[in-house]
Amino acid sequence: MKARHLFAAGLLLACTVHAQAVSLVDPECIPRKGNGVIKASVIPDPAVGQSPRLYFRWKGQPAFYWVPLEVEPNGRYWSVLPRPEDRNEEVEFYGAVVDPAGKMLSQSMVRTAKVRDCQVQLTAKEQGVADNLIVGETAASQYKKRIIGFLCPGVKIRIDPQGVKRADEECGPCGLAWLPPGLATAGSLLGVVIGDRTPREASPSRP
Repeated sequence: MKARHLFAAGLLLACTVHAQAVSLVDPECIPRKGNGVIKASVIPDPAVGQSPRLYFRWKGQPAFYWVPLEVEPNGRYWSVLPRPEDRNEEVEFYGAVVDPAGKMLSQSMVRTAKVRDCQVQLTAKEQGVADNLIVGETAASQYKKRIIGFLCPGVKIRIDPQGVKRADEECGPCGLAWLPPGLATAGSLLGVVIGDRTPREASPSRP
């Protein structure tokens, strides 16, 4: 009986030791014309197979998206958000650690930050992530749809709720996919610049 109690106590202690504490640092700025950076701490570091993530959404929308948290020494992490649309005035976000099946093991409190007319100077590492964003989905309704409230530049890979990666078809190299929604109707004008590269006959020189 004593051995059984000791074994149970050992399991409880092991669970307590390995539970992560996830916390976020309030960002100084979510820029209206650039990528925001969110910093976090995860203590202790996630185990092999576990993944730290930053979940985010345009505040008021029904479902979150997520981006991987990049690791630094001493339990420090950070991630880069896609650029917000002009109509997006506030971003909601939280940090979490998930297991290989995507089950959430621990998470921070949910935070919000206003989108402002400010500037963030990205480091070389942050810029590299901003130019090659991987964005995960949490709802079937997000599949093959633009990221609601955020722009396309830099978004390269999407991951569906089942963990399947794919190239982002809405934010690929097509010119209109990179435009804010308000400019989508300008396709007939922009087609000359983006899609029409047929060489034209030179105009006759004037006498």
